[in-house]
Amino acid sequence: MTESSQVAPPLPRDAFDPECGVVVVGHGTADATGAAETAEVAARVAALLPGVPVELGFLEVIEPSIAVAVERLAARGCRRLVAAPLLLFAAGHARRDVPEALAAAAAAAGVSTLQSEPLGLHVDLVELSARRRLEALAGLGPVPAADTVLVVLGRGASDPGALGRLREFAGASLAAAGSWRPGRIEFGFAAAARPTLDEALAAAAASTPRRVVVQPHLLFHGHVEDQVSAAVARARATWPAVEWVAVARLGADDRVARALVDRVRAAAGPAAGRRGGRSE
Repeated sequence: MTESSQVAPPLPRDAFDPECGVVVVGHGTADATGAAETAEVAARVAALLPGVPVELGFLEVIEPSIAVAVERLAARGCRRLVAAPLLLFAAGHARRDVPEALAAAAAAAGVSTLQSEPLGLHVDLVELSARRRLEALAGLGPVPAADTVLVVLGRGASDPGALGRLREFAGASLAAAGSWRPGRIEFGFAAAARPTLDEALAAAAASTPRRVVVQPHLLFHGHVEDQVSAAVARARATWPAVEWVAVARLGADDRVARALVDRVRAAAGPAAGRRGGRSE
């Protein structure tokens, strides 16, 4: 069920403990566009938290690392940190890799940390997903729902709950006000889970629909989105009678930043101090 969260207004500096800062945690990618999109969201988070020290740290692949981000915040006088992972779901990175990296960095810098929840079913993410579908369909001719299939594709995780979480998010997004509805939904993953990308697209084409709408549930550009594009190209070549419609990633949108700030607010109860950090 979609969270009923209001849009987060800018959170003033005096709502936080003056020794508290925020680490925006990016996954890390060698893709320049994806790295820039991550940095853009971190900048928008900082704009929503005027006066609160905010640093970006990546889990892997590129700098600055989480350790560097924590060191920078410690040098700015922060003794307590809220780490906000730019992650869609609670899988291995959120449950193991990020906490371990944070613990090591915090111990080295002499600070304490709290970690906020992943973005999950935050209302801003749900609404942004629905908007991306409508943008992809804008200007196209109408096709009856019975002749349309939606394919929702995720990054993938070895966690057995990956498919359930993707189904839950898709259901919430399709229930959003004004959302377009397909006749059928298929799901697939780029790695570590089944169905695979090709299996999901083949399942969508099996009933010979007039239109298949392919939506990757991804934050930023990177290798996984390239894999999805290649799979869709193969599907177009294999089933040329089907109209294949590609939906854009969520991207560096204000809604992503607002959702992350809400997660910070929810996690920062004690760190927000006497003057009123709140939990949703």
